[in-house]
Amino acid sequence: MAAVFERASGARLEAAEQFVRSLPKLFTYSLVGCDLAWRQGAAILVVIMRFGERRFGAGARRRLDFWCGRAGVRSTDLGKLVAAQRTAFFDRVETCEPRRMGVAPGELAAVSASYFSELGAPEDRRLPDPGPVLAMDVGGPGWEGVEYVSEECTLLVPGLLSPPAGDVLTLALRFPGIDRPLQSEATVAGVRVAGGGASGAPTGFALALTNPSPELLAALAALEAPADPPGRKRRAHPRYPVKAPVLVTPYVPPEQGVQARAAPGPSLDGEPPFAASSTARIEYATEQELAADYVANLSQGGAFVRTSRPSPVGTRLALSMRLPGGDELSAPAVVAMVNDKGVGVRFELDEAGQQQLAAAIARISVRPRRALVVDDDALARRMLQDALQQRGFEVITADDGASGLSVLADELLALDLLVTDVVMPNMDGETFVRTIRTAGGELDLAIIAVTGERERGAEKRLEREGADAVLDKGLGAELIAQAADAVLERKRMARGG
Repeated sequence: MAAVFERASGARLEAAEQFVRSLPKLFTYSLVGCDLAWRQGAAILVVIMRFGERRFGAGARRRLDFWCGRAGVRSTDLGKLVAAQRTAFFDRVETCEPRRMGVAPGELAAVSASYFSELGAPEDRRLPDPGPVLAMDVGGPGWEGVEYVSEECTLLVPGLLSPPAGDVLTLALRFPGIDRPLQSEATVAGVRVAGGGASGAPTGFALALTNPSPELLAALAALEAPADPPGRKRRAHPRYPVKAPVLVTPYVPPEQGVQARAAPGPSLDGEPPFAASSTARIEYATEQELAADYVANLSQGGAFVRTSRPSPVGTRLALSMRLPGGDELSAPAVVAMVNDKGVGVRFELDEAGQQQLAAAIARISVRPRRALVVDDDALARRMLQDALQQRGFEVITADDGASGLSVLADELLALDLLVTDVVMPNMDGETFVRTIRTAGGELDLAIIAVTGERERGAEKRLEREGADAVLDKGLGAELIAQAADAVLERKRMARGG
């Protein structure tokens, strides 16, 4: 089996290290060995897992698919690739460097520690726990549909991917206003598969908490949802907020085209799994391109597409989406509703498409809060990046407004927070904020402007352009990160209300 981590740097590299270190505990009896390979130019990490055939059954495959999905990758059975694909894959692995081949499970923790340091992970980093950790951002992306049942001390987590019943893991929940994640051991108490539950009951799994702390119980009790009012149906497919560029085209019948296409095998070059003609991309070459169509939320059943050109109810369409993290999906759909903001569509996916979408949603459902830091001062940029990462953010950076717009395009607007310097070359912070807010109509993103030069009237101008807060650089990285986190939570709560 293989898992390929693309753009493996920063927080993505940390997620890959967590995944690798957890493998011996996830597969105590079936894991035989592991290969690690790094493709330098594309920043791609390849993890090849070798299992004992008789000990790798359906439960182990379910476990692998779940944790791969949580790590943001999909597992590929190399044994099921056609000979030419398998040969090409291993030929490319041979060109990767550095490599660690044939690492025994008992040696994986020590080998991976030095290996990930060699790949650029900080030497002073806190090595992740070797056991499986399910981390979730309470109230953040992917939390919709999660329920806490206090009588049973159980958390109900929706999703098509789930670990097998009986698995034990560490649950780490990050609550708004609490600096550190609250943890508890948990056991998978039950799994509800697609079509196996009551009407309206979502597919997913139940986590029974083991000896949770009073602090965790109190935080969960505050979240417990009231009973559904009479006549209200629970959503069978939770919606996940995304900002995914989409290309909407007329539907082509299956005999003329392809219903849902999955990548034929793992890629080591970073190329998209679909031909460029079927993929929607936003380059932001002009201000008008910032207002392109996009998917605003996604579920296993369908999506809502923001568009100024809605099609009538009943229209059959083909959507080509590029989801956060690089997953790409082509799907036939039917327009189910129309309003002044766009159209709601219902997917018509075959089994392969359903599985691909489930893996993509698993990735979206657990993604950490994401921040973009834009500053031409490399030291200030690094210090703020570190401070935000300490607060649970995945952080990407840019050195001016122009490159910041390019990063926004590459990251598909899948950001929660932007922290930008004001005085920068090429495109200053004020122009940057105005372009995002006025040209793109991007209202959900929390924007914090920081400056060391408090020009008279600058704060009010920045707020008029769309900055949610203007902070003095003299506060230091820790306090700026703390204030930015608070602004994001207030904006999120106001949006939820």
